[in-house]
Amino acid sequence: MNETIQKIFNQIKSIFGKLNKKQKIIAGGVLALFVIILLFAVSTSSQRSMVYLFKRPLTVSDYAKITKKLQEYGSKFTTKDDRFVLVRDEKLGATLRMRLGQDSLLPTGIKGWELFDTEKWTTTDFERNVMKRRAIIGAMIRHLRMLEDIEDVKLTVSMPESSLYISKTQPWKASVTIIKKPFSDIYKNKKKIKGIISLVANGIDRLLAENIVVTDNTGTIISDFSDDQKTNYLKRAKAENKITEELRIKMEYQLRKQLKQVLGDDRFDLTVRMELDFDQKMVSKDEIIPIVMLKDDPETPYYDGKVVLRSTTSMKTVKENFKGPTYIPEGPAGTQNNIPPGLKSKINRFSHYNKNEKIVNTKHSTQKTKVKKAPVVVKKISVSAWLDGTWKKLYDKDGNLRITQQGSILRKYTPVKAESIKKIEDIIKGAIAYDAGKGFQVVVKHLPFDRTKQFEIEDDEIRSKERIRKTLIAAVAALFILFMGTLMYRVISKEIARRKRIREEELALQQQRMREQALRAAEDEGVEVELSLEEKARMEMQENAINMARERPEDVAQVLRTWMVEE
Repeated sequence: MNETIQKIFNQIKSIFGKLNKKQKIIAGGVLALFVIILLFAVSTSSQRSMVYLFKRPLTVSDYAKITKKLQEYGSKFTTKDDRFVLVRDEKLGATLRMRLGQDSLLPTGIKGWELFDTEKWTTTDFERNVMKRRAIIGAMIRHLRMLEDIEDVKLTVSMPESSLYISKTQPWKASVTIIKKPFSDIYKNKKKIKGIISLVANGIDRLLAENIVVTDNTGTIISDFSDDQKTNYLKRAKAENKITEELRIKMEYQLRKQLKQVLGDDRFDLTVRMELDFDQKMVSKDEIIPIVMLKDDPETPYYDGKVVLRSTTSMKTVKENFKGPTYIPEGPAGTQNNIPPGLKSKINRFSHYNKNEKIVNTKHSTQKTKVKKAPVVVKKISVSAWLDGTWKKLYDKDGNLRITQQGSILRKYTPVKAESIKKIEDIIKGAIAYDAGKGFQVVVKHLPFDRTKQFEIEDDEIRSKERIRKTLIAAVAALFILFMGTLMYRVISKEIARRKRIREEELALQQQRMREQALRAAEDEGVEVELSLEEKARMEMQENAINMARERPEDVAQVLRTWMVEE
C-alpha cells in the first residue's frame, strides 16, 4: 500500500513539475477551493438538526416565560417566528420539558370555560353548544395535563343530541390519547389508568366509565382490564391450591411420622386428599337452649343435673264459688216481666257453681348469635393407607441361610392381622379428627408390596459375600502353600549347596594330596619341580592358616563356628 501511494505521489509530482508557473498557480487555486468546499460540507453535515421543544405554537406570555426560563437554565436554543422554540435534540427537549413542568411553566394554550367570559349578543344556540363542548373538553385537557405523569393529552368526546325517547338516546363516549413523560410508568400502571378514566367520567356529565377508551401515542389501548379479571381469578385459584397442598402435605407428614413409629419406614404407604371451603359466610342463628336448673356433679359417674326447656315467667290463679238464686232476666220497671215459659218454675230456686282457673306464662331460653365463618374451612378429608406384612428369612439346623437351587434365599411372608389394621385405622381417624357427618373417609387395607428387586439386591449381596469369603479362603490356602514351597525350596537349595561344597572340598583335598605325593616323590628322586603361582599362593595360604591356628586358636574357632551356623 505504501509503495502504491508513493508511486501515485511521484506521478503527481512529475506531472506538476512539467507545468509552467501560470499552470501551477491555477492548479493550486483549484486544489485549495476543493479543500475549502470539502471542509464546509463536513462541518455542515456534522451539525445536528434542531427539534421543536413544543410542537404547537406558543402564546406570547408562554413564549416569554419559557424563553426566560431556558436562559436561566443556561440551555442553548433558537426561536422561529416568535412562536416556536427549537433545541439541539429530542433528548434535551424531554429534559427541558420535564424541568419546565416541575416549575409549572408548561404552555396552556387551551381555552376552557373562559370562552363564556365574553359573549356576543349575536351568538346562536348552535354556537353556544359548540362553545360548551370546547369548554368541557378544554377544561378536562388542562386538568389532565396537571398530572405529573402526562406530558400531553388529546381528548375527544362524542356528544349525541338527546332524544325524546329513552330507547333511542345514544350514550356519550370519549377517547383519551396520552403521551407520558420520560421515566413514567403510566402505560403499565393500571391504577393510574383507572384514575384517569374516573377523572374524565366524573368531570363530564352523561359520560360513563365503560364508554371511555384510553390509548397511548401509538394507538395501543391501555384501558383494557379484561385480562386483569382473569389474572385475579387465576391468582386466587393458585393461592387456594397452594394453601390446600400445604395443608395436605402437612397432614400427610404427620400421619407418616406416627405410622413410622409403629410400622417402620417401608411397611406402609398412604395418600391424603383434602377439600377446603374458601367461601366466607355470615351465619345468623336463633337457638332455643335448655335451662340448667341444677348443675351436674363432676364427681359422680352419672348425670345428676336438672335441665328444663321452659321457665315460668308469671302465674295467675282464679277460684270462684257461687251460691244464690237463679238469675231470671227481667224487663224494665212498671212493665210485665217477659219471662219465658220454661223459667217461671225456677224463679224461687237457688243455683251453685265452682270455678277454678290457673294461667301460667312460660318462656323459652333463646340465644341469637351471628357467626362469621373462617375463610378456610376443611370440607372433606380422605385417607387411603395400605400395609405390608413381614418377611422372615429361613435358616437350617446349622444356622445357615436356606438357599434355593436358583441361588435365592428362602423367605416366609406373614400378613398383617385384622386387629392391627383396625388399630391403624383408629390412629388415622384420631389424627385427622374424623367426622362421619362431613363425609370423611379412612380406608386401611392389607396389600403385600412387590419386593422382588429388594430381594434380588439382598441375594446378590449375600452371594457376593459368599464369593468373597471363598476367594479369601482360597487366597489364604494358596499363600500358605507358596510359603511352605518357598521354605522347602530354601532348605533343599542349602542342602544341595552344602553337599556340592563338601564334594568340591574332597576333590580339592584329593588333588592336594596327589600333588604332595608327587612332590615328595620328586624330592626323593632329586628332581627339582617348579610350582606354579597358584600352587605357591595356596601353599602360602595354608602355611599362614596353620600359623594363625597355632598363634590365635580362639579366633580360628570363632570363625569355624560362624561358618557352621551359616551352613
